[in-house]
Amino acid sequence: MTVLLLGDSNLARLYHELPDLVPAAFGGSVECRAVGGAWSWSLREQVGDRPLSEYDAIVLSIGSSDNHPAFASSPKRFRENVSRELERGGRWVALVPPGLARAPHPFDTAEVNASIRLYAEVLTELVEAAGGIAVDVRAVTDRLGPAGFDADGMHLTRTAYQELVPKIAEALAGVQALGSGSM
Repeated sequence: MTVLLLGDSNLARLYHELPDLVPAAFGGSVECRAVGGAWSWSLREQVGDRPLSEYDAIVLSIGSSDNHPAFASSPKRFRENVSRELERGGRWVALVPPGLARAPHPFDTAEVNASIRLYAEVLTELVEAAGGIAVDVRAVTDRLGPAGFDADGMHLTRTAYQELVPKIAEALAGVQALGSGSM
């Protein structure tokens, strides 16, 4: 299986910092274009001219940074940016952002998480409408509580990734079972 990883640090950290978990999550042939701090507009650069239909699956993690004031994004713009990539075809699995255990100063954690939830809802809607599968990362972090997040309050722990990996593998098997062709 050939898998393309797009989006933000949720995938970049798994791929680069926990390589022992990568085969169980994605199989043997993985290309990681995901980078920390990515927001939905940066997907265009990450995808480039790659024909997405040539991958067995595309795994996307995006939406945690779009609410940051530096990106001047909005749920409408997020929808447009993600839709643009989904329309290129392929079989998609989305890691739906869990929110933060603690927002960086001076931001309010509850406000940031409410905003992230809006983006998470849009991402889930779009990926599922395209025939893909959305993996609820928050279900893992809610169950783990503080053990789900690194000390920075933003990034997932190894324990969270260990619980997330089987869910990713199951979703990838699910999009493969849906058949070949674009969604």
